[in-house]
Amino acid sequence: MGENKKIIIFLHKFPYPPRDSTKLRIFECVIKGLKELAELEFLIVTWENPSKEDINYLKQFGKINLFTYPKFKFVLNALRAFFNFRPFQTEMFYFKKIDELFKSLVNSASAVYVHTIRLGKYIENLSEKDKKKVLLDFNDSIAYHYLNFWKYYPLFLRLFLLIEGFKIRDYEKGLASLLYNFSAVSDFDKEFILENCNLQNYVNFYVTGVNFKPINIAKETIIDENIITFMGNLKYYPNYEGINYFLKNIWPEINKAFPDLKFYIIGQGEEKLKNKFKNLKNVIFTGFLENPYEIIQKSLCFISPVRIGAGIQGKVIEAMSLGKLVLGCSDLKNIEGFENYKNVLICESNTKDEWIKLIKWVKENQNEVKEIGERAKKFVNDNFSSEKVRERYKDIFRNLLKNEKNFNS
Repeated sequence: MGENKKIIIFLHKFPYPPRDSTKLRIFECVIKGLKELAELEFLIVTWENPSKEDINYLKQFGKINLFTYPKFKFVLNALRAFFNFRPFQTEMFYFKKIDELFKSLVNSASAVYVHTIRLGKYIENLSEKDKKKVLLDFNDSIAYHYLNFWKYYPLFLRLFLLIEGFKIRDYEKGLASLLYNFSAVSDFDKEFILENCNLQNYVNFYVTGVNFKPINIAKETIIDENIITFMGNLKYYPNYEGINYFLKNIWPEINKAFPDLKFYIIGQGEEKLKNKFKNLKNVIFTGFLENPYEIIQKSLCFISPVRIGAGIQGKVIEAMSLGKLVLGCSDLKNIEGFENYKNVLICESNTKDEWIKLIKWVKENQNEVKEIGERAKKFVNDNFSSEKVRERYKDIFRNLLKNEKNFNS
């Protein structure tokens, strides 16, 4: 651990327990990695209410400054954007009390990790010396998400999301011209943020990737050709929308073509969809499972009909780490290293006819499917293991800590 060096970790989610892909990356890669380099101190502003046990567990990694507010306060904050034309996202998490503490912590820190532009307002007015200490982790581009997928949201939200998308696009590019160090989970997100960006400074923009939780499972599993699987939190709107569209428009025709095929949908928040599609045949909502991997492992393939988003889906990476063929929508091709019929299978048009055609191909080409799964497993192990992603964050902060003496320049 670096002598007398301290890294501030500024978050809008409590990172433990790491039950989603973002928290998994923050906890396993950022926190565990940076703890090896310096003392850590956390600043967290959130509407989550972590348990005392979870807070005490995180304390072993560093001092915690936790600010938990009711959701209505975040909503009231967001309303400021109606008057100042800033993104709602950045206004939502801004509290003056926290701003004062943040500036004090940064001033005495060696380096700073800030998670997403939702906390961007806190870093806008830092001194140049302190700005050079900061890594802003975009995670992925919120602007790309809104500008390209607003039409998939409920009608009453579409105009709002489109306008917010334009504001966030400008804000993302503004931060990129204001600061010095950034990261994102994919090359695609990095390129979108930097496109036509008027950079005022020399910037370091790193691509970290996402990580997956290592899974121990029996090496030899008998494949059931009449099962396909999906796993994801159905309270998360992109997951909900993708499954809703698939069950409404695609599954009935698949069910006709393959009457023995069963679709297992694994994940919490299933009640609404389960009630909506209770008359569909061969659709099984399992809810949350402590060990979902055995059923995924024995399934014909893992499918991802999620249409919203361009970043790397954590559950896709998890399925690939099992050596499972993933059949997903066209945005998989935006991820560097993902190649159709090499390590994934991509449903370009997302139509019922193409889904049927691809499922038929999977059923009839099990040797090729196994080879794709083996290449998928190697690809994600080589690029997205926790160890690999953790080392990327450590390398970033080694550079920041090494350049600490130049922060006054």
